[in-house]
Amino acid sequence: MLASTSWKFVVIPRRLRSHRILRVPPFIRFLWAAMFILAVYTNVVGWFAAQDLGDPRWVQFPLIQLGFTVGLIADDLWWHWRDGVAHALHFEDVIDGTCPDTEQQICEAAVWRWYEMQGRPWRISSRRDRPHVRFADAWQRMEAYQRAMKAEYLRRSNNHRV
Repeated sequence: MLASTSWKFVVIPRRLRSHRILRVPPFIRFLWAAMFILAVYTNVVGWFAAQDLGDPRWVQFPLIQLGFTVGLIADDLWWHWRDGVAHALHFEDVIDGTCPDTEQQICEAAVWRWYEMQGRPWRISSRRDRPHVRFADAWQRMEAYQRAMKAEYLRRSNNHRV
């Protein structure tokens, strides 16, 4: 029989704690690709039109459109990245017990509030200090987090009248 002190604290393995930070829905990816392809196509057509007409102004509009498209995609990508970092940071800190949120306090607003309190990090450092957590406590917090986020999703889906 194993002594209970050897199993008192369990460190959650890194492979179980790793989350996919950048989660972009397939439709958004398809939309980005279509916008970029259309902007490149417009540039090619504008280039040939400018050569045929001998007027360089026909190239300017497609270049403006291409710059706008790349900027729009980069901005949207940045927001998706921040959302993923905020959720992963909140999830890890609730599971570890670093974040004081309980099941009743976990919601989207709490995720962003915790992200702001942590200084809006661009990424989650793998070298940051993590407390040792008992497996049973971490499991209980994870189930509570899952229930809270499911309740948040149901609340949002039922509140479609604004």
